Amino acid sequence: MAARSLRIGIIYGGISEQKAGMDHYLHQVLPAMKQQAPEHRYILIDHRRGQTPFKKQFEQLILDLPRPPVRVSRWNLQVVPKFLSQFDLVFSPGLYGPVRIPKGVASVMVVHDLTRYFFPHFFAFNTVQKILDRLVYPAMLRRYGHLIAVSQSTRQDLMTLFKVPEEKITVVYHGAEEAFQSMNPQEAEKSLWPAHNIRRPFILFLGTLEPRKNIPILLKAFAGIMDQIPHDLILVGQKGWKWEPIFKEMESPKLKERVRWVGYISDPERVFFYNAADFLVYPSWYEGFGMPLLEAMQCGCPVITSRLSSMPEVVGDAALLIDPNRFEDLQGAMLRLVREPGLREKLRMAGFEQAKKFSWETSAKITLEVFEKITEMQDRRPKTED
Repeated sequence: MAARSLRIGIIYGGISEQKAGMDHYLHQVLPAMKQQAPEHRYILIDHRRGQTPFKKQFEQLILDLPRPPVRVSRWNLQVVPKFLSQFDLVFSPGLYGPVRIPKGVASVMVVHDLTRYFFPHFFAFNTVQKILDRLVYPAMLRRYGHLIAVSQSTRQDLMTLFKVPEEKITVVYHGAEEAFQSMNPQEAEKSLWPAHNIRRPFILFLGTLEPRKNIPILLKAFAGIMDQIPHDLILVGQKGWKWEPIFKEMESPKLKERVRWVGYISDPERVFFYNAADFLVYPSWYEGFGMPLLEAMQCGCPVITSRLSSMPEVVGDAALLIDPNRFEDLQGAMLRLVREPGLREKLRMAGFEQAKKFSWETSAKITLEVFEKITEMQDRRPKTED
């Protein structure tokens, strides 16, 4: 660790308290960083004055939102840069952050995924979001001193799409909390029954309900085999972009009695779902990392997932990989796991081993190394806005 204390400003204004995706990432890695390197000062830069258990762990710099139209994007672009000279390093862990970084201040941003560039039709962007993606985000990639990618796949995408130099990117994988552990499936089922009225056996999907997750293919595949299996299909996750067609399909006469939707749930409930399910199906088109894959493996839940983007990287040899374009592939994989308990057990044990390769402690360690390296490399010229 560095001999001196770093004053680290963390762009927190766009981070939600709901633990999903990039928001979940920061809520796990930052406490681990503070535990490993308490000599540094971790200061959340936010516009919200309300306190949460997470925010109370750290120092805070509260900067009010600009006058209407009130947008966090305007706050990042117009307000925040005026206050960054006081930091040794600026850390942008969310989707957007300030573009102007003062000279002499090191800067690191996290790239979680680039779905919106590869699959823009999956989203319903307004004009402001389109401008942010066309102009602001590429400018951040150019101006920040170093980038953290959450997988080798995301790193390669940055190099291909934005021509980012390889040496400017460090891969830092996600982890999963220790609470995601194996438990008796019957006990997990008992924990789910009172709140959700769910019985085994069931097949699980867990993730935001949005086009990227390829849920229509899953519903089509399940509809083709549901008469051959006793399982229900349980979809767990909050509504995302363009969720309406998914629900319309779920309400079809054939599916509505065998497909259930459960909204956003807490981490303890996720543990119960992973352990009660016979297996997880995750046929996504694109992921920066794919947290449910790791959580499922850590709980001993067998996995079926896509052979695209980061997903093979996360699961290794511990999952059945399918072509997300072909519902027949998914049908075949699901039937195999229903009919072959020996295969489920093989994937379960392989998943335990694969999950050991990832941890938030390792994520924090590598991130701190990046911080200290980029700070040492930073030209210590007078801190004026770039």
